[in-house]
Amino acid sequence: MFMVLPRLTFGDARKRRNSQAILIAAVAASCFACEAPISVARAEGVSGAVSKPAAPFKPSANDKNQPTVVIPATIQAFFVTDLYAKDSGFVSQLNNDIGDHVKKGQVLAVIDDPELQAQFDKAQAAVQQTQATLEVAKRQLAGMQADLVLQQVTLKRQRELFAGRAATAQTLDEARAKESVSSATVETGKAKITLAEADLEAAKAELERLRALLQYDKIIAPFDCVVTRRLVNLGDLVQAATATRTAPLFTCQELDVVRVFADAPEASATGIHPGLSAEIKLHGPAGLTVRGSVTRIANGLDAATRTMRIEIDVPNPDGKLLPGMYAEVTLTPQVQQAEP
Repeated sequence: MFMVLPRLTFGDARKRRNSQAILIAAVAASCFACEAPISVARAEGVSGAVSKPAAPFKPSANDKNQPTVVIPATIQAFFVTDLYAKDSGFVSQLNNDIGDHVKKGQVLAVIDDPELQAQFDKAQAAVQQTQATLEVAKRQLAGMQADLVLQQVTLKRQRELFAGRAATAQTLDEARAKESVSSATVETGKAKITLAEADLEAAKAELERLRALLQYDKIIAPFDCVVTRRLVNLGDLVQAATATRTAPLFTCQELDVVRVFADAPEASATGIHPGLSAEIKLHGPAGLTVRGSVTRIANGLDAATRTMRIEIDVPNPDGKLLPGMYAEVTLTPQVQQAEP
């Protein structure tokens, strides 16, 4: 069975092509209208990102999520002093040993120097001698002054006698000469006294110098401390440390308060200041944790390591914190807010 299609004329074909062209143009226009808002929105979004940048983040000093810094640290004594001998001699007394707790001014050891003791005795004798010389000069001056008074009285009488023509000019001249000699003798006596006083002061100064040297024969604790090293024995010959750098006799450390030293990295240095809370965790089986605060900072970076030295003073009444221990210091540096 066959279907007979209507025969198209040239005019009908032309109209069909025109209708198809109109339909395609309408579809294209609708698609462009749908995509245009999306393109415009994207264009506006890109231009807005360039012209209006996002506001910078401002970290707050009270932010609980601030990163902490863990720094290796070392514990040291608050004061460490090496005690040397000021004078050479033999150790005659040894009163303390390592581990002893001593008070300020306590004698740790005594050095015997017979030569220095002999010089001190000689200086004492010199002081006594100059004192005696001064007393003699004073007594001589008293006799000279008495003789001067006598010569002055004699000269006065000779003048009166000479005025009454009862004495010759020779006698008057002799009286005048004796009075002048006596006056000069008195001045000499005064000079001798001044010289004797100066000699006495010099002798006393020498005596005090030797007395001070004798005091150095006693090795004394400079403060309340613990003897951590003893490098001398009874009977040892020790040399004065002023001439050559010898080994110390004792090493004393103050342990009532210890210093915790740590080196903060450059990235955290600006947020660390005195008073900042710190947590100190000790190495070892005990795992002791101590809390404190930053006591002082260097306010400068080490050029070699780019770190800043910080110090934390920690009370140590029970002596659990020993110099030389390693520890870890945990800090929370306060980050400064950025400028708006």
